Amino acid sequence: MARIIATAENFAFGPAGKLVTVAERLSQQGHQLTFVGYGTAFQLARRSGFWKDVIERDTDGENFGRYCESSFRNFDLLISCVDRSSAEEAKRLGVPVAWLDPLSWWWDDLPDWVSDLDLRITQQSIGSEPPGHASRLRSNHVVVGPIVESIPGREAAPNSADLLVNFGGGEAAGWYELGKDTNYPLVVVEAFHSHVDMTRFTSVTITGGERLVSECRRQWPNSPYSFECLGHKDFLDRLASSCAFLTVPGLEAPLEAWSAGIPTLFLPPSNSSQYVQLDEYRRQGVAAASIHLRDHLPGLDLMRLPLRDRSAHFLEQLGGFEEDPDLRQSWGKRLEEMLNDTGAWTQLVGNADAFIDRLGRNGLEDCVEAIEALLLRKGF
Repeated sequence: MARIIATAENFAFGPAGKLVTVAERLSQQGHQLTFVGYGTAFQLARRSGFWKDVIERDTDGENFGRYCESSFRNFDLLISCVDRSSAEEAKRLGVPVAWLDPLSWWWDDLPDWVSDLDLRITQQSIGSEPPGHASRLRSNHVVVGPIVESIPGREAAPNSADLLVNFGGGEAAGWYELGKDTNYPLVVVEAFHSHVDMTRFTSVTITGGERLVSECRRQWPNSPYSFECLGHKDFLDRLASSCAFLTVPGLEAPLEAWSAGIPTLFLPPSNSSQYVQLDEYRRQGVAAASIHLRDHLPGLDLMRLPLRDRSAHFLEQLGGFEEDPDLRQSWGKRLEEMLNDTGAWTQLVGNADAFIDRLGRNGLEDCVEAIEALLLRKGF
């Protein structure tokens, strides 16, 4: 069995969640896995029990190259979920690299060396090339369907009245920070308390990154809601036992909820990629129950901009959205309508199931099979 080191870009919970999904399956097959990373990626990784070791290390820090020199050659493979620094170091040191990319359509540039890595795995998602594109790929590049763990759907808890609310990691080092660049999740939670009647639910669990959870518990110590930073397995268990899933329009958590058949409703976007994703979710017919910034403010055409400018333009508009109490009351009313319209939830599930079919299923199995094939070629 192989010794594998794994990293994920420190950008909210998306890359780390995708990495954990793949790494846990490889661990079940007998491989020995170590995680190295920081920030929200580290928060999520350390809440999984299958790792041999979880190391907190800034992969973008000036001393990371020295760490790689002393440790990477002890491993047979690096799996990087879009963490460029670790992949570049491993390639330089001659360590095989599997590059896991759930967001290939989003990048405005990728280094040329990414094309020459031992294995590139692209997750089929919104904005991706159609499945037939796989025939035009290089031999080291595979396209797979949504990389999600199979979990029970609503049949696991047919009488549930529990609501799961998801903010994801909520921040990303060097891009946006809670309390500095945005207070979006706190504004939304305040709206829950002030403008939304959630008494129809037996329980409401609000999940997000450690900083958000700590701040919510401090501001609302007597809240009727539970604030938790969940590990990936615990998150999937809560998802499976919920009657509905209310989430920011990230990529990974909706794919998991849709694959499990959980009615999924969308809060406004909290970062620039979520803005573009919600546009596409609506176009694909899987976000009939959603609230968008463009419902209340001038629409943004973010994809015509460089990556950094997308984030800056989005955060500027989000700041105005956060500060407008009239908007808060307006979208709070829309949210209450969405939560009360349970008769529409069956259609939400049906539309999402058809969307997952279009993307392709068994993405996790295909991903693990590609990594196993690489390890076999390398003699492990």
